[in-house]
Amino acid sequence: MSLSNMGQHWLIVYLLAVCVHLSHQRSIPSDSTYKAAVVEYPPQYFTNGIETLKVNSDAYVRIITAAASDYADIIVMPEDGLTTFTFPERAEMGDWTTIIPSASDNYTPCTQDTIEVSEALKKISCAARNNEIYVVLNIAEKEACTAEPCTNDKVFYYNSNVVFDRTGKIIARYRKTHLYEEHKFNVRAVPEVVTFDTDFGVKFGTFICFDILFHEPALNLTRDLQVTDIVYPTAWFSILPFLTAVQTQAGWSFAEDVNLLASGYNKPSYGIGGSGIYLGRHGIGTSIMPTTTHEKLLIYDVPKMMRTSHHDQSKDREDANDKLRKKRENDDGTTTIEDKIFLLTNNFSYFKSIALEGSTTETVCQNDFCCDFKVEVANIDPKTKYCLMVSNGRHRFSSNVDGGVRGCGVIQCATDVNSSYFSANRSKTVFSNIEIAATFHDYKNNLIMPSTLNSDILPLNYWVLNEYTHNDDIHVNMTIQNNNINNLVTFGIFSRNFKEDIESKPLFNIIQNK
Repeated sequence: MSLSNMGQHWLIVYLLAVCVHLSHQRSIPSDSTYKAAVVEYPPQYFTNGIETLKVNSDAYVRIITAAASDYADIIVMPEDGLTTFTFPERAEMGDWTTIIPSASDNYTPCTQDTIEVSEALKKISCAARNNEIYVVLNIAEKEACTAEPCTNDKVFYYNSNVVFDRTGKIIARYRKTHLYEEHKFNVRAVPEVVTFDTDFGVKFGTFICFDILFHEPALNLTRDLQVTDIVYPTAWFSILPFLTAVQTQAGWSFAEDVNLLASGYNKPSYGIGGSGIYLGRHGIGTSIMPTTTHEKLLIYDVPKMMRTSHHDQSKDREDANDKLRKKRENDDGTTTIEDKIFLLTNNFSYFKSIALEGSTTETVCQNDFCCDFKVEVANIDPKTKYCLMVSNGRHRFSSNVDGGVRGCGVIQCATDVNSSYFSANRSKTVFSNIEIAATFHDYKNNLIMPSTLNSDILPLNYWVLNEYTHNDDIHVNMTIQNNNINNLVTFGIFSRNFKEDIESKPLFNIIQNK
């Protein structure tokens, strides 16, 4: 064999070896895990929509390429990450939005030009194709209105997710159902429930940000369709004491016992941030609750789930959380808290409150909903105060949504029980034991989440939640025992009672300009 032929021979062997290596790295249906990536991303804003989309989509291509180089199978980008949440008046929305073909069109923006989509959509389609990775993108969508009722401008604008497969083809599109002060956008009269399949054997569902606190479409996916994995772009405004970002993401994943891939918009000075990969009743894979403006790519090998009812037996996640806590301590940057994040606080008047002076056993009720508390305090820090708090009623979530809430917890108060706000300060008060028990009626109309928080605005690691069902009632017992926990902000149970919701939709959004 000549030297040149030998060189060609070894080149072919090398290329085959590379191909085998790459194919080995891609997850397949028989694997027990798949590799997921989410992004904490601070978008750049320009007054020009085309420039804003260009700069942020260029950054997305870089991030997608980085995730693919680490053999991620799927990557999720944040809500509003291409546009920011600052939009012009409706008459000027065109440059900030794009047409999104439906999955049934079998359309690949990277290689086809029969539908006039934005350059940003084409670019991300090509990034998915060139890197052979599933990409979940959130982008502002425009759709011509062809049937009454219409807005005056004959255009609907949606806050939408679009999913590309490894070839860059659009395989799913979802339009946000529950808008949070997003008056430029419309909603569908009938909520969409959207899923998509992957070549590594996992079916995903998808929704956006505020949707997580409602039955449709979130619980349609987990309870009706038995979907075990959710992709979730978000731009979450964190609210004490129960609804900060990672706290909510982890609690919802645990409550529904599903994998949740949450990608967050990063702007801590506005109270916006928080991303992670959550493993249902097996705890948190990786998460970040940032206090400074920065970008972070989180990648994790996600165990595939088999759907079983998580109310058939009591659940204990203590061992899993112990392992995951040790992993997070060794993962540089995934739980970094450097300065402070701006935090909103819930209305103190929504709660029945009793000042916690030391160890106690109490039953606290509001509007016929009661919680039993047993609290053992090993050390009291006079600089921070705690309350036993119970809520049963409607909370104002946004200008057009009052949501039913039942909840209870040991909560850090600002100074005393008569204060009008909550706090999240470091505290030397040490709890050696907390037990909370409550009964929730009508499970099908409730979302019941564990809700824990420390002064780093991250969930606690050591706790146990047990559930016992009787007819349509669920008895919940949540404990933290013999761990001498300090810096506590929230330890409790948060429940959404959907039957009490009052939400003005969708007529306002559909015909607001008519």
